[in-house]
Amino acid sequence: MMKKTIGIVLAVALVVSVTATAMAFGPGYGMGMTGANLTPEQTQKHTQFQKDILPLKQKMLQLKTEIMTLRTAATPDWNAIAAKQKEMVDVRTEIQKKAAEAGISGFGPGLCKGGKGMGMGMSKMGRMGI
Repeated sequence: MMKKTIGIVLAVALVVSVTATAMAFGPGYGMGMTGANLTPEQTQKHTQFQKDILPLKQKMLQLKTEIMTLRTAATPDWNAIAAKQKEMVDVRTEIQKKAAEAGISGFGPGLCKGGKGMGMGMSKMGRMGI
């Protein structure tokens, strides 16, 4: 019981530190936008988009942590893991929907519009991102 509690506390600390780090890098870090050739209007639009999806990004990290916890159980509950993975798909879809509504649907996890590079999306770090 104590090991499980410590594991959960460490997982929550990881989620908080990853979220804080992603936010410290500012707009574009989590979505793969380089920001080099953006107009002020595009930059403002993307900044607002990042603020709008922050709760969804936090939900994604929470689900990832829950899946890791479920997988490390002595007897993993594969039905619960599958349910959490389906929730992650729903969150990703919601982020994509919000991107389309914001007029920035050409951007996604780890991608740069126009093929200008690999981006720095969280997807490059173990698919923890969106």
